[in-house]
Amino acid sequence: MTAALVAGTICAATAAIAEQHSDINGAIGSLEAALNGGDAAAAAAVYTEDAILLPPDAPRIDGREGIAGFWGAMFEAGVGDVVLETAELDMLGDTAIETGTWQVSVPDGNGGTVTPSGKYIVVWKKGADGVWRLYRDIWNTNPAE
Repeated sequence: MTAALVAGTICAATAAIAEQHSDINGAIGSLEAALNGGDAAAAAAVYTEDAILLPPDAPRIDGREGIAGFWGAMFEAGVGDVVLETAELDMLGDTAIETGTWQVSVPDGNGGTVTPSGKYIVVWKKGADGVWRLYRDIWNTNPAE
């Protein structure tokens, strides 16, 4: 191979990875907007049909319908001001693994709010339609400060 061919191949691969990162970042933004807008259906739409949600101290939740119900219940409980921050995003073909941190506001039961935070890991899958969606989603809280 010539140096130009190798360089061209590397540049094309780098551009494809950058585009996939951009697509996933867009999906993360869509999820964050849906969560902050209290839109359970829009939040669930960012997940695959066969997604699994693994919330802390709660049973496993399967599929978009269950996930929409979970997020709807969270909105009814007053969860809002969601902030998601990606720390790492590893691309593995049509799968990606994201780790990051989260923070939310929740009612404290006394008329105020508290802002728990934690970390998460998400597995993304690229569908046949070319859209990246959450496939597995698990998170937990940081210790109280």
